[in-house]
Amino acid sequence: MKSKLNLLSIILLTASLFGFAAENEIGQCYISFKSPTNLTPLDPDRLPETSEKVRALKTDHGEVEVTRIDGYRILYNNGKSAPFVNLKVELSEEKSYQKDRQNLIDNLKYVNSQSTGMETKDLIELEFNGYKVYGLSRGSIETGSTLGIFVMFPGNDVTVYFYFNNMKPEYRNFESVNDYKKQRDQFIEEYTKYLTTCKDE
Repeated sequence: MKSKLNLLSIILLTASLFGFAAENEIGQCYISFKSPTNLTPLDPDRLPETSEKVRALKTDHGEVEVTRIDGYRILYNNGKSAPFVNLKVELSEEKSYQKDRQNLIDNLKYVNSQSTGMETKDLIELEFNGYKVYGLSRGSIETGSTLGIFVMFPGNDVTVYFYFNNMKPEYRNFESVNDYKKQRDQFIEEYTKYLTTCKDE
């Protein structure tokens, strides 16, 4: 009887350890979106293990820190082989996720307030397929190397970043700021729709 109890304890401990490990990682669904309209994804690049696990950001309240214990980057190229979307998925320390979330939103507010020619004075808030997205965007395609930066907090200590790149006219896949915004929203809508159907193996 005692040996059976010991065996049961080992099985339960192993299960709990595997359960913890599974939660403390970036699910494949976040980095496996491969079917955006008119864009081609490159293979995900993983953040080097030697990367800093904490990074500093500026806000109206001073400098703050955000944790980043793992991460991936996926570029999505347009038909001219130019990267229109730079998608980043990062994992926070579990105990820091909510604070990281607030610090990232505060940082976006700061960047938006310190920039000129932006689409809105306040942060843009979008919602697609049950996911809320916060960000900032330029009001013109004539300046800046980055047209928009958006973040999403789907849970599981994960943050998803959407960077929409500006390009020289000959490499663009958009003709106007409204065309860019349409394609921007379309990408986020398709990505979040994929998350609603994807199941991590």
